[in-house]
Amino acid sequence: MRYLITGGSGYIGGRLIDELSAREKTELIVNVDVAAPKRTWPKTTYVKGDVRDRHATRELLERHEVDCLIHLAFILNPIHDDARMYDVDVNGTHATLWAATEAGTQQVLVTSSASAYGAWPDNPKPMAEDWPVRGAPDFSYAKDKAEADRVCQIWGHEHPDRVITWVRPCIVMGPNVDNYIVKAWVNAPFFPVLDGQDEEFQLVHEDDVVSALLALLDAKAPGPFNLAGDGTMTWRQSAEMVGQKMREVSLKNMKRFNNALWRLRVPNTDAPAGNLNFLRYSWVVSTEKLKAETGWRPKFDTLETFKVTMRAKGKLPVEPTVEQPKSPIAQG
Repeated sequence: MRYLITGGSGYIGGRLIDELSAREKTELIVNVDVAAPKRTWPKTTYVKGDVRDRHATRELLERHEVDCLIHLAFILNPIHDDARMYDVDVNGTHATLWAATEAGTQQVLVTSSASAYGAWPDNPKPMAEDWPVRGAPDFSYAKDKAEADRVCQIWGHEHPDRVITWVRPCIVMGPNVDNYIVKAWVNAPFFPVLDGQDEEFQLVHEDDVVSALLALLDAKAPGPFNLAGDGTMTWRQSAEMVGQKMREVSLKNMKRFNNALWRLRVPNTDAPAGNLNFLRYSWVVSTEKLKAETGWRPKFDTLETFKVTMRAKGKLPVEPTVEQPKSPIAQG
C-alpha cells in the first residue's frame, strides 16, 4: 500500500504514520504538510506543500502511484481570519478531492468533525450519521466543517466506484492534546452554565482516534462515521472535578461578553462567541455504525479521557502507583 497524508506532521498524523509505517504491506507514505515533522519514520518521505494547490497534490498522487489518500490538514484552533480558515478547510478539501479524482485514487479518508452537525435545540440525542450537517452560522470552524463534509458527500455520490470515508469525531483529548478546548478547563476564570442548562458532552481519546482511523482504512468502509468514546459527562461535572468556578449566565449575555473579548483579542479568549452554542445545546453522537461496520471499540470512555487529560495538564492529581507486595522471605 502507498499512502499520501496531508497534515501528517501533526500529532494525529504522526501517530497514524507510526502505525502505518510499521506495517509490512506499507511500501510508502508521503507526508504533505506546511510544517516539517519533528521526527522521521521508515518508508516515509516529507514534502512541503499546501493542500489548496490541487495540481501539486495531483502530481504527487500520480508520481508515487498512491493507493490511499488521507486528508488531515485543517485549521483546528479558531483564528481571527474567517476567510483563511474557509480557504484552508473548505477549498483545501475541495482541491484535495479534485486531485484524487484526476489521479484516479481509489481510496480516500477525510477527517471532519461532529461539530459539523451544529448544536441546535432540535438535535436528537444521540445523532446518527443520517442527521443533516447544519454547522453554526456564527462559528467558522463548525460552519466550515459542515461545508467540507458536504464536499465529501458530493464526491462520494459522483464516484460510486471509489471509496471515500469521512470521520466526524467529537472533542479529541488526551495527554498530548493542547487545543483551545483543553485550554478552557486550564485557563478560563470560570465555566458558564448557560440559561441554567447543564448539557452532556462526549470526548474521544487521541489513541482511540488513531485506532478508529486504522479500522476504517482497513475495512474500506464508505460514507460518514461518527467517532466518540463511550458515555458522556456534563459541563458542571467536568468543572467541579477540576475545581473550576461555575457561573449561571444567559447565552445571550455570554455571547455579548465573549464577542467583545474576541474582538479585542484578550488573552485566553480562544474562540468566537458562536462556540458557546456547543455548551448550551446537545451535539451527542451515536457510534453504533462505526462499531458495527469495523468492530472498533474505544479503550477509553469519556470520563477516563477527561481524567487522563486533566492529569497531564496538572488539573488533577496523578494517580499514585500501587506497589506490589513482596513475596515473603522464607525463614530457615
